[in-house]
Amino acid sequence: GDKIVTGSFDKTAKLWDSETGQLLHTLRGHTTEIVCLAFDPHGAVVATGSMDSTAKLWSVAEGTELCSLNGHTAEIVSLNFNNTGDKIITGSFDHTTKVWAVDTGLCLHTLAGHRG
Repeated sequence: GDKIVTGSFDKTAKLWDSETGQLLHTLRGHTTEIVCLAFDPHGAVVATGSMDSTAKLWSVAEGTELCSLNGHTAEIVSLNFNNTGDKIITGSFDHTTKVWAVDTGLCLHTLAGHRG
C-alpha cells in the first residue's frame, strides 16, 4: 500500500504517506499507549490496540474514529483482521480473544481457554 501507520506511547497513532513521508492524519482517542496496529485487507480501515483495554477502528481516508471495541478487562496486546476484512480479532492480557464485526463494532465471540 501507499500508507504506513505508527503507534506510540504518546497515545496517538499516525498515518503517513509511504512515498513522500508526509503526515496524513494523527489519530487521537486512546487514553494510554498504543501497542498494536493493523490495516484491513483493503487498506480502508486501520485498527489500533491499546493498554487502555480498547481497540479502535479508524477511517484511513478521513482519519476519523469509526468505532471503539469495548469489552476486554485488560490491555489489548494483539489484533488482526480476517482475510475479507469484515471481522477483527483482539487478544488481551485478560486471557481472552474476542472476535468483532467491523461494520458494527459488536463482539461476536469471546474465546477463552488460554492461561497465561
